[in-house]
Amino acid sequence: MKNKKIKSFFGGILLAVASVYAQNPPEITSLIMEGLLPEPQTLVSFPKQMGIHPNEINGFYLKGKAEIPFGLSYFTDKSQVKESKGSILLELTRKVTNVEGYELNVTKDGVKLKARTQKGLFYGMMTLEQMAKYADELNAEIPACQIKDAPNSTYRALHIDLKHHIDKKEYMYQILDKMASYKLNAAIVEFEDKIKYDSYPQIGAPQAWSIDEWKDWCEYAYKLHIEISPLIQGIGHADFILKHEEMKTLRENPKSDWVCCPSNKDYYRVQFGLYEDAIRATPHGKYLHVGGDEVGTLGTCPLCKKRGLNALGLQMDWLKRVSDYAVKHGRTPVFWDDMVFKQVGLYAAILDQISPEQVDSVWNVHLPELNKHIRSFPKEVVYMRWQYGNANQPGNKKALKWYYDNGLRVMGATAAQTTYAMMPLGGFVENIRSFQIARKEVPVEGVLCTAWDDASPLFDTFWPGFIAHAQYSWNNQKEMNKKEFNRRYRMAEFGCGAASLDDFRPLLESTFSLWETGLLDEGVRRSLYRTGGKFKVMSLPGEEKGEWTHKYQQRIDEARKGVLKTLRVNEMLTNYRRKAIRNTYSLQVFECINELTGYTAELLVALSDYDCKRDFVSRNNLLACIRKFDVIRENMEHVYSQTRVLDQPAGYKLPMNHHAHLAIQTANSDWMFLYEIKFLQELTTYLKCLNNE
Repeated sequence: MKNKKIKSFFGGILLAVASVYAQNPPEITSLIMEGLLPEPQTLVSFPKQMGIHPNEINGFYLKGKAEIPFGLSYFTDKSQVKESKGSILLELTRKVTNVEGYELNVTKDGVKLKARTQKGLFYGMMTLEQMAKYADELNAEIPACQIKDAPNSTYRALHIDLKHHIDKKEYMYQILDKMASYKLNAAIVEFEDKIKYDSYPQIGAPQAWSIDEWKDWCEYAYKLHIEISPLIQGIGHADFILKHEEMKTLRENPKSDWVCCPSNKDYYRVQFGLYEDAIRATPHGKYLHVGGDEVGTLGTCPLCKKRGLNALGLQMDWLKRVSDYAVKHGRTPVFWDDMVFKQVGLYAAILDQISPEQVDSVWNVHLPELNKHIRSFPKEVVYMRWQYGNANQPGNKKALKWYYDNGLRVMGATAAQTTYAMMPLGGFVENIRSFQIARKEVPVEGVLCTAWDDASPLFDTFWPGFIAHAQYSWNNQKEMNKKEFNRRYRMAEFGCGAASLDDFRPLLESTFSLWETGLLDEGVRRSLYRTGGKFKVMSLPGEEKGEWTHKYQQRIDEARKGVLKTLRVNEMLTNYRRKAIRNTYSLQVFECINELTGYTAELLVALSDYDCKRDFVSRNNLLACIRKFDVIRENMEHVYSQTRVLDQPAGYKLPMNHHAHLAIQTANSDWMFLYEIKFLQELTTYLKCLNNE
């Protein structure tokens, strides 16, 4: 009893202290209200009224069948209380019409949150928690306000591509937490060999998760209102299947592990077995994504030739078979649509690789051929129209409208990452926004934001694009520009103090051009498919002093600027570190990337200095620079290994790598430093030979 009195006494003191919180200055209220991501549809602030400090909130009052949402990150210590001053009222009511919508009211007396469904309550709490975190950081009150909010898109999905890697289990769960905080509600997981398939155990990689492990992950996602569906490649991108000796008979081309033969009955036995296991691993999934893209050799094997069908006919026959399987097993089939248009001559038009003025004429020429096959398009399929550039262009919109006019279901696909090495570059935010603009004219079932594993950057580098997708798929009515989005992103990801900082990414990205090709005479780092994986490192100095520097003068000049850029990015990241109160791991990742991309510039400058001087000091400086690479690599691998399994396990069989993906060049982490390793080997040998002379 004595302890209860003491607790009551101190509790009274805390309430007394909390009640004296001053009303926010206008700039603080604006900072909190204008920092929300996704931005609510309607937000009315009441600057003349007192709000409530997060410390004054004492718990949840539940009305009707409302429940405290699972997965809260800020109000985790709050339990159910009686209705009182400082409580959060949660109420389910049919007065809120949208199943994901909510109405949120904040006053000095507490919070009232209403929704039609438990999902709506969850999204309302995500908004409230974001405001509470900002208020807590600023030692301010949650401003008095009224929010009425609901998403413009019911399907707000991410693509998780596990083609060449798998992340650590704890991190995979963290991905779901973060998705939920930004109101993303679905993911399509490209599993490939990262399931321990019961039907064909040899296909699952040694480090793959079991079906039960994936089920547990999907159940956790379901509690966060995230629906997980599998993508299991089949007819193309099938190297994870066809690389195995016992599967070679299923190949369209015996010399390639890329394409399965759609005329081989045994192939469907294998494909359906993998589908069955993937469906079991994703118990709440709505879709089964069957792939179907980039199939370039259909119709070349004897079995296919006997059937007398062209490539499009073979593909649509395959699509009918696999979609029938999906529907029979309670899933809606999803299909990449590029080959459909490619095989009738419309590929360049739908991707807007030709001028807008040409689109109409090219479309009109080839449309009759496309229309000939309309009856072979299964109606139950969702055709995924991908466009990773500006989707709000004539060709892409014509394709979307063609589906709509023919009564076919269509979904969009944009990208936060395509083939970039180390991290995505460029205008992905505007491109992501463009698909939401395009869909205003032509209805689509939703948009998937892809992130491809070809060059396998860390997942942390994708979040700017993913969060942009969260913003524009939730709210495509507000004209939030890239600059404003980036400000809110910095605030949400790193803290209120980061909102006013300069964006370090543009300067960091500007160092990539030299890093991509700076150590090469031939080739390019990320787009290895352009050269079939071949490259040639740059030549080394000859006998004549300064001749090498003169030969590569433009590159050396760029390297000297690059050294300064790297130092400046490091200063900016250090400033972020001082201001950041969360996601410091992401900053570590960017620091490592900055070190690696900057190393190319530093090495070229040191080699040029040695080339021109050929003295003891310049040689020692060059040797020190060579040794520095081991430190950079060790640091990067230490940081990356916190979230990712870096090396392929012993006994892992590499595919033939038809597309020359950077991330599968080696079974260990050498692929991350492919050009540095090769160039430094030749440079070290060169210096040893000079020393022996």
